Amino acid sequence: MSIRPITASDWPAIMAIQAQCYSELTPESLAVMQSKWQASPTTCLVIEQAKHIVAYALVHPWAQGDAPSLDTEIAYKESNSWHLHDMAISPAAQGMGLGKQLLKYVISQATQLTKHGIGLVAVQGAKDYWQQHGFLPAAPSITLKTALNTYPADACYLYLTLN
Repeated sequence: MSIRPITASDWPAIMAIQAQCYSELTPESLAVMQSKWQASPTTCLVIEQAKHIVAYALVHPWAQGDAPSLDTEIAYKESNSWHLHDMAISPAAQGMGLGKQLLKYVISQATQLTKHGIGLVAVQGAKDYWQQHGFLPAAPSITLKTALNTYPADACYLYLTLN
């Protein structure tokens, strides 16, 4: 198993995993997904096992207390915080601890780069999962309230403060 930055040839597998994992929302387009990668190519990652992509994480700089709208292309923004836009594990690889490994890797990278923290929008009932990993609800900004309207009704913004 290896965790590495996304390359152009990984996108068919990433899009397939996204389609398999998100049943309560319409999967984002390739252009939208790739905009996160283009905004921060070194922080967007895959897990590869036996030459197959089994998980991915799209992470990019974004302001604390805010999130981009769903299904919206983004551009690079300088920030002391990161946004974990999407992390998905192939159904065939779930239950192997890959999510924990990928999250640990992202947190380690952010800590090394002295980022203040990592925000995310939990969907599909994942709020408890993220809270078990130290993410806490945060007061939404005005722009975050607008962005959350583009997500399913159960969407919740969470933030992990890093020391």
